[in-house]
Amino acid sequence: MSEVPATRAIVVPPPGGPSVVAVLQQQYQDGLSQEIALSTASLTTGQNAFYVSLLNNTAGNMEVPNSLSLPSMTPDRLQREMEERMPGVEMETSLVYVQNRFGPFGFATGRSSTGDLCLYAWQKIEPGEPAIFVPGGAVSVRLRLCDADANVDQLLRVFYGYTIAAYYRQESWNPYGNPPSPPQHLGEKDAPMYPLGLGDSEGRASVVRRRTITERTRQITPSAQAPRRTIDKDTIVPAVPPPAATEPAASSGYPIVPPPPAQ
Repeated sequence: MSEVPATRAIVVPPPGGPSVVAVLQQQYQDGLSQEIALSTASLTTGQNAFYVSLLNNTAGNMEVPNSLSLPSMTPDRLQREMEERMPGVEMETSLVYVQNRFGPFGFATGRSSTGDLCLYAWQKIEPGEPAIFVPGGAVSVRLRLCDADANVDQLLRVFYGYTIAAYYRQESWNPYGNPPSPPQHLGEKDAPMYPLGLGDSEGRASVVRRRTITERTRQITPSAQAPRRTIDKDTIVPAVPPPAATEPAASSGYPIVPPPPAQ
């Protein structure tokens, strides 16, 4: 296993972090695996990281030296992984069905002795229908993430938003399967679609929402103003200068400066 630049990470975390600090890579004849170390803000023993394996040929021969294998995700195997990567943390597997852009995944959460919340998530991406003659490859992803201040939703956001930034230049390599069909009502009549943020479920524009905010601002503004100071009325310049004062200024060639508003 050797260290490679962080820009060669197979998996990229979502915008906002955690950031990639180091990447350890091991090359195989039929794939590669990486341990992508992430920035860590916890007191729990261990390093936050993505553990990724990119398999080129799912029908590889295990008897060939230096070959990569992706074992099945059994509860016993996942339990051993959590004990190895998060020692001393009692993890509880969630029974809630969840999925991200790559399909369904599983996760477990637990609280360490230092009070940090920990997440361990796992996912295997492969074609739904096995290919006999032309295997399509597979991707295995694990996430070990502990944080001192985050909640479960914030930790899960990392696994929902990660991106796979690598692939094999082979037409047969496709662990994602066929692309999904277009939306059901795409191109049909009486099925309006609005840009993000410009309409709700009933098709009403959000101008009313902005108008409501403006009215509230106008109601709050007078009370938020600083107390007015007393000014002699003789020192206040009229809001509209008399016509006699306008003509000399225009004839002198200087621009007319509007007076300040009346207090």
